[in-house]
Amino acid sequence: MKYQIFYCSFVILVFYTLSVLSIKCYVCKEPDRKCRDPFHNDTIFLKDCSQLGMGNATMCRKYMWEIGDGVRYYMRGCAIRGRVSRKQGRDCIERVGTWKTKMWYCQCDNKDGCNGSTNKQISIMTILLFIVIGRRIVYDMDIYI
Repeated sequence: MKYQIFYCSFVILVFYTLSVLSIKCYVCKEPDRKCRDPFHNDTIFLKDCSQLGMGNATMCRKYMWEIGDGVRYYMRGCAIRGRVSRKQGRDCIERVGTWKTKMWYCQCDNKDGCNGSTNKQISIMTILLFIVIGRRIVYDMDIYI
Protein backbone atom coordinates (compact mmCIF):
# COMPACT_ATOMS: atom_id res chain seq x y z
CA MET A 1 0.00 0.00 0.00
CA LYS A 2 2.80 2.41 0.87
CA TYR A 3 4.46 1.68 -2.48
CA GLN A 4 1.24 2.62 -4.27
CA ILE A 5 1.06 5.93 -2.42
CA PHE A 6 4.69 6.64 -3.26
CA TYR A 7 4.28 5.80 -6.97
CA CYS A 8 1.01 7.75 -7.26
CA SER A 9 2.67 10.75 -5.64
CA PHE A 10 5.58 10.45 -8.06
CA VAL A 11 3.30 10.30 -11.11
CA ILE A 12 1.34 13.33 -9.90
CA LEU A 13 4.60 15.19 -9.34
CA VAL A 14 5.83 14.45 -12.86
CA PHE A 15 2.63 15.63 -14.54
CA TYR A 16 2.37 18.69 -12.31
CA THR A 17 5.98 19.64 -12.97
CA LEU A 18 5.54 19.27 -16.72
CA SER A 19 2.47 21.51 -16.70
CA VAL A 20 4.19 24.11 -14.53
CA LEU A 21 7.33 24.21 -16.65
CA SER A 22 5.46 24.98 -19.86
CA ILE A 23 5.47 28.65 -20.61
CA LYS A 24 2.34 30.71 -21.20
CA CYS A 25 2.41 33.26 -23.97
CA TYR A 26 0.06 35.82 -25.39
CA VAL A 27 -1.30 34.35 -28.62
CA CYS A 28 -3.04 36.67 -31.06
CA LYS A 29 -2.67 38.14 -34.53
CA GLU A 30 -4.10 40.70 -36.87
CA PRO A 31 -6.84 41.62 -37.65
CA ASP A 32 -7.60 41.63 -33.90
CA ARG A 33 -6.88 45.23 -32.90
CA LYS A 34 -6.23 44.19 -29.29
CA CYS A 35 -3.07 42.45 -30.48
CA ARG A 36 -1.46 45.76 -31.47
CA ASP A 37 0.85 47.94 -29.42
CA PRO A 38 0.35 49.44 -26.96
CA PHE A 39 -0.62 45.97 -25.81
CA HIS A 40 -2.93 45.58 -22.84
CA ASN A 41 -2.18 42.37 -20.98
CA ASP A 42 -5.62 40.92 -21.53
CA THR A 43 -5.71 37.40 -20.10
CA ILE A 44 -8.01 36.39 -22.93
CA PHE A 45 -4.88 36.00 -25.09
CA LEU A 46 -2.71 34.25 -22.47
CA LYS A 47 -2.41 30.60 -23.54
CA ASP A 48 -0.46 27.62 -22.22
CA CYS A 49 1.89 26.66 -25.06
CA SER A 50 1.66 22.97 -24.19
CA GLN A 51 -2.10 23.08 -24.77
CA LEU A 52 -1.51 24.59 -28.21
CA GLY A 53 0.54 21.59 -29.30
CA MET A 54 3.84 23.31 -28.52
CA GLY A 55 4.76 21.53 -25.31
CA ASN A 56 8.44 22.03 -25.97
CA ALA A 57 8.09 25.80 -26.36
CA THR A 58 10.51 27.58 -24.07
CA MET A 59 9.93 31.18 -25.05
CA CYS A 60 7.42 33.67 -26.34
CA ARG A 61 7.67 35.78 -29.47
CA LYS A 62 6.18 38.96 -30.87
CA TYR A 63 6.34 39.83 -34.57
CA MET A 64 5.70 43.28 -35.98
CA TRP A 65 5.87 44.10 -39.64
CA GLU A 66 5.35 47.17 -41.76
CA ILE A 67 4.55 46.89 -45.44
CA GLY A 68 5.29 50.16 -47.19
CA ASP A 69 2.10 51.87 -46.03
CA GLY A 70 3.46 52.72 -42.56
CA VAL A 71 0.86 50.58 -40.81
CA ARG A 72 2.22 47.98 -38.42
CA TYR A 73 0.79 44.49 -38.14
CA TYR A 74 1.29 42.24 -35.12
CA MET A 75 1.40 38.60 -34.18
CA ARG A 76 2.21 37.10 -30.77
CA GLY A 77 2.77 33.46 -29.88
CA CYS A 78 4.92 30.62 -28.57
CA ALA A 79 8.41 29.83 -29.82
CA ILE A 80 10.46 26.65 -29.73
CA ARG A 81 13.82 28.17 -30.58
CA GLY A 82 15.40 31.50 -31.19
CA ARG A 83 17.58 34.07 -29.53
CA VAL A 84 16.63 35.89 -26.36
CA SER A 85 18.47 39.10 -25.57
CA ARG A 86 19.51 40.24 -22.12
CA LYS A 87 16.66 42.75 -22.21
CA GLN A 88 14.07 39.95 -22.50
CA GLY A 89 12.11 41.08 -25.55
CA ARG A 90 12.43 44.82 -25.02
CA ASP A 91 14.96 45.12 -27.82
CA CYS A 92 13.76 43.62 -31.06
CA ILE A 93 15.73 42.36 -34.02
CA GLU A 94 14.93 44.26 -37.20
CA ARG A 95 14.95 42.80 -40.70
CA VAL A 96 14.45 44.77 -43.90
CA GLY A 97 13.00 43.06 -46.94
CA THR A 98 11.81 43.99 -50.41
CA TRP A 99 8.90 46.26 -51.30
CA LYS A 100 9.61 48.55 -48.35
CA THR A 101 8.92 45.76 -45.92
CA LYS A 102 10.34 45.85 -42.40
CA MET A 103 9.97 43.17 -39.78
CA TRP A 104 10.82 43.10 -36.09
CA TYR A 105 10.77 40.13 -33.79
CA CYS A 106 11.23 40.07 -30.06
CA GLN A 107 11.64 36.99 -27.88
CA CYS A 108 11.61 36.38 -24.15
CA ASP A 109 11.65 33.47 -21.73
CA ASN A 110 11.80 34.98 -18.26
CA LYS A 111 8.12 34.81 -17.23
CA ASP A 112 4.60 33.93 -18.39
CA GLY A 113 3.13 36.56 -20.61
CA CYS A 114 6.68 38.18 -20.99
CA ASN A 115 5.81 36.55 -21.33
CA GLY A 116 7.26 33.98 -18.58
CA SER A 117 7.07 31.64 -15.61
CA THR A 118 7.20 32.53 -11.95
CA ASN A 119 5.73 29.04 -11.68
CA LYS A 120 9.23 27.60 -12.16
CA GLN A 121 10.01 28.62 -8.59
CA ILE A 122 6.85 26.95 -7.35
CA SER A 123 7.74 23.76 -9.19
CA ILE A 124 11.14 23.59 -7.49
CA MET A 125 9.46 23.91 -4.11
CA THR A 126 6.96 21.23 -5.13
CA ILE A 127 9.76 18.89 -6.16
CA LEU A 128 11.53 19.41 -2.84
CA LEU A 129 8.30 18.74 -0.97
CA PHE A 130 7.72 15.48 -2.86
CA ILE A 131 11.31 14.39 -2.24
CA VAL A 132 10.85 14.93 1.49
CA ILE A 133 7.50 13.10 1.50
CA GLY A 134 8.86 10.26 -0.64
CA ARG A 135 11.92 9.90 1.53
CA ARG A 136 9.71 9.75 4.62
CA ILE A 137 7.54 7.03 3.08
CA VAL A 138 10.60 5.02 2.09
CA TYR A 139 12.08 5.52 5.56
CA ASP A 140 8.83 4.31 7.17
CA MET A 141 8.99 1.15 5.04
CA ASP A 142 12.52 0.43 6.31
CA ILE A 143 13.88 0.39 2.77
CA TYR A 144 17.27 1.93 2.21
CA ILE A 145 18.15 3.34 -1.14
